[in-house]
Amino acid sequence: MVDNTTIQGRVIMLKAIADETRLRILGLLAEEPRTGKQLADALQLTAPTISHHMRRLIDVGVVMEERDAQRHIYALNGALLRSVRSEATEESVKANSERARVMKHFFKDGKLTTIPANRKQRVHVLHYLLEQFEPGRQYPEKEVNKILTAFNEDYATLRRELVNYGYLNRDKGIYQVATSLPKRSRNLQQELPANEADWLRALISASIMIKAD
Repeated sequence: MVDNTTIQGRVIMLKAIADETRLRILGLLAEEPRTGKQLADALQLTAPTISHHMRRLIDVGVVMEERDAQRHIYALNGALLRSVRSEATEESVKANSERARVMKHFFKDGKLTTIPANRKQRVHVLHYLLEQFEPGRQYPEKEVNKILTAFNEDYATLRRELVNYGYLNRDKGIYQVATSLPKRSRNLQQELPANEADWLRALISASIMIKAD
């Protein structure tokens, strides 16, 4: 069981991670430690911008910093990420029981047989589909359609719903996993899974952890 203090700390960490630039930084650090200059060059950002984001990531403990005479070298905090993954696994067992029932009812042999009419059930399906996309990566519409068609021929409805619920951001035909959710109305909140925001943050965090392995 994860105590409340730990949960609050993890929420702060995941909020810090849920930023497009920081996701790109963490993706690079998952490959290998890098200097501030290497990060700036790879992302085509200024040194002050990199320093700003690194300070935020260091403050929440997800990145470690080493210094020599002339350089700052940054690396992922592997021990913390492994701890978070372990906690996420423990909590997800409880949260996923409802989704498991939805998946069993609406999926057969890996295919979505019917798009649920019930909003909460539909969101569980959308959550599963969103997990097929890599946070921080940009997808042209053609690729989004291909991924969704693998589950159901009505890719247009699925794509539209992912955008309408705020799970995928769309800009000029390019799609990307959202780093935060839009504000929900009270009525809509009652029809959605209670852990929706935590689920999205966990998805982003899990993507980084997988790269770090």
